[in-house]
Amino acid sequence: MSKRGPQCTVCAHRERASLDLALARGVGVTALSRRYSLGVDALYRHSKNHLPPQLRAQLLAGPSIAGLDLDKLRDTESQSLLANIIALRNRLFASLDAAEENGDGTMLARVAGQLHRNLELTGRLLGNLNSGTSITNNVLVMPAYVEMRVELVRALAPYPQARQAVAAVLHTIEHKAAADITADTRELAR
Repeated sequence: MSKRGPQCTVCAHRERASLDLALARGVGVTALSRRYSLGVDALYRHSKNHLPPQLRAQLLAGPSIAGLDLDKLRDTESQSLLANIIALRNRLFASLDAAEENGDGTMLARVAGQLHRNLELTGRLLGNLNSGTSITNNVLVMPAYVEMRVELVRALAPYPQARQAVAAVLHTIEHKAAADITADTRELAR
């Protein structure tokens, strides 16, 4: 019967995967020692005895894509990307409303530019997703709509209550359109 020494404290640590990756990336053992409350010597031993060059290379290369279904991953990522773009657009419209309400022309111009880019990206993404299946065209994803919206709310500046009411209605319509686009995208993925 052979006598074994104590178990490696790094191997037993609940953050071992993070520790191995940090060591493979060359993070200093002193910093790791402080962060994970481990001994410097234990980290050196673990690095020397339990992280062979092949494992270090594998950790640095990242996860393998050999077993991934790339078509499924593309569909899933496309849905997620579109949903995030739509969520961001909703926030941009809310920022646009705030800029208009406060008369901040600089912010208004910046947000309108970002909305324009968001809509262009959505159009390109929907064009790429639209492989043989038709997606209902929605006026709310067209750059001309953003221009019209800005001018409409600007024209209502002398009438704050009307301006606020119109902004609220537009926000509701845009939120519903975003939900419809998300549903269309999910339908395409099936």
